[in-house]
Amino acid sequence: MVWLAVVAMAGMAALIAVIFRSDGDNEVESSRRAVRCSSDASHAKAVVGKRPRTSRPSGSKTREKPVLAAHDDDEDDDRTPAERELEERIEKALDDENLEAAIACAGEALGCKVGEIRQNMVNTLGWFGAKALPELTPFLADDDDDVRESAMSEWTMALADIEDDSDRIGAVESAMGILNDEDSLEELSGEYIGVDEKLAVESLVRIIGGSGSKEGIEKAKETYEFVTGDEWAGAEEAARWISEEYEPPEAS
Repeated sequence: MVWLAVVAMAGMAALIAVIFRSDGDNEVESSRRAVRCSSDASHAKAVVGKRPRTSRPSGSKTREKPVLAAHDDDEDDDRTPAERELEERIEKALDDENLEAAIACAGEALGCKVGEIRQNMVNTLGWFGAKALPELTPFLADDDDDVRESAMSEWTMALADIEDDSDRIGAVESAMGILNDEDSLEELSGEYIGVDEKLAVESLVRIIGGSGSKEGIEKAKETYEFVTGDEWAGAEEAARWISEEYEPPEAS
């Protein structure tokens, strides 16, 4: 009987050891799975966080040139000789990668009645990126929906190439002064968040006090309230806020 009891106890000990070893293995494996999942999630977040930027024709960056709209020489072509010549100059500026030549066409193209020529100008200026941003900006208020939308798309990509906050805000300020599209204004107003507050407030004051679009001025007032925490009460109050409440960023 004693012998049987010893055997039973030994068997029970072995069974308990197996159970604990199994639980331990399961716990280790669970921990390994958790680490793998965490690693996969971190990798996925890192991949999602890497937003590809459209390359520009500078340095080592390259971007495929846009295909410009072309007219066939047919009886339906009602362009004037001057319009044909302008279109050729825009195309040549793009082919030759000549920024100065493209900029020289911009003002003339802006006043051109042919929508396709204005579209070609937008695509050409957009390809040159931030260097042509001032000339591209007026096309954000184009009467043609397609031209205006293309201009906004190209303008936004060009803005992404500007790293200096002062230069970026200067470009945004120019755009908000002429835009009347609520969605575009909402998108651009986000550029004022996270930059030096004095820089932001001074820019917004200029927009509000300027002769720009009604929609742009209203969005600037909303953005001013978000940045300062105060409702817009005039340029003098804005100057007081900068003088008394603005806190310069700490030097890094």
